[in-house]
Amino acid sequence: FCNVSAPLPTSRPRTFEFPDEWRRTCESLTDHPDGAAAHKHRNWCWVWMKYEGCLWSHGHWSWWEAQERLAMQVRAPDPHAFPFQPILNAPLCERPVLGASQLHTTQQAAVAQRWLVDNVAIYVLNLPQDVERWSRMKLHLDSLGLTATHVSGVDMTETGMLELARQEDLVPEAYNLAAAQRFADADDMGGITGTIGVASAHFRALGTAYAEREAKPLALILEDDTELVEDFAIRLWRLLAEVPCDWAALSLKSRCPFGECVTPHLTRVQPDGNEPEERCRHGVNYGFYAMLYKSSELGEVRQKLRETVWQEDRPRCLDIDVALASISDEVAYYAVPAVQQPGFLHEGQQGSARYTKNFVKISDIATPSHNETNSSLG
Repeated sequence: FCNVSAPLPTSRPRTFEFPDEWRRTCESLTDHPDGAAAHKHRNWCWVWMKYEGCLWSHGHWSWWEAQERLAMQVRAPDPHAFPFQPILNAPLCERPVLGASQLHTTQQAAVAQRWLVDNVAIYVLNLPQDVERWSRMKLHLDSLGLTATHVSGVDMTETGMLELARQEDLVPEAYNLAAAQRFADADDMGGITGTIGVASAHFRALGTAYAEREAKPLALILEDDTELVEDFAIRLWRLLAEVPCDWAALSLKSRCPFGECVTPHLTRVQPDGNEPEERCRHGVNYGFYAMLYKSSELGEVRQKLRETVWQEDRPRCLDIDVALASISDEVAYYAVPAVQQPGFLHEGQQGSARYTKNFVKISDIATPSHNETNSSLG
């Protein structure tokens, strides 16, 4: 399940080394993207690159293309003079053409299909009320010769769901939602009810996969608006012939990637040292559409994620994809850059329920015993 000859890369928080002139220019920009929170010495050129160059373009531009466009708007330095390099060694893997289908024989496809069925347990996260999404996902997986275990998503706007999540230990008993919301308000995040639900759902999927870890050596957790490509089996089979053997988690599509290309299809994720640790290094390596885990590593990955996500004073870590990226110096985390098209999957167009559920107030879902008011922003 790995390339035994591949060197094992290291990961650590990395910052851009700026010329003083551009550092001052980027920190003093008064034109900020909507919704971007200000903090001391924030590099607004980098913020613009993440917002306009990645999030708003759905990750279809390379970082170089994004910086070129922003340089023309005087929102970033010219990359020919000073490239930011969110991805080191970018020519190796940050190229759309690498996402194209590769030639293979019928026999190779059959071997890859059997390998996938025998070795990868597949789980699909889906809210129980979203019957159409589950039906569509199941039908598509059937067409690929694959079966999956349904894992119920967590809708925190439902009456009693928070207490059920605590009983299942998806949300720690001691976690104070009201305090977390106050910290989120101080960071201009808005509501967090939907985000807490998404994190809880992924912990449920991780827990389910962990309980069944002896069955198969790999676990693939899919969100229900993900559509795997037709030749998914042979793509995954070949990808695992690339990945270094220390891997524990692998994202099959990562937007706004930050790290280093280590193979033609993979980055070794790194924490973004340009963003404060207290904000969870927020803003890169988005996407838990399709996450592959070594079953033997599930326990440690899940525990480290729990310790990172459930911190009231760091509500940005509630975004579980961001949380994992922030501890990529502790967890061997690799990712396929989203710029590779079509890559392993297509994203659905159904939209995310998270954003609408974030408008539901924490006070409307938290019971008095867990809605304490004695925590402060200190």
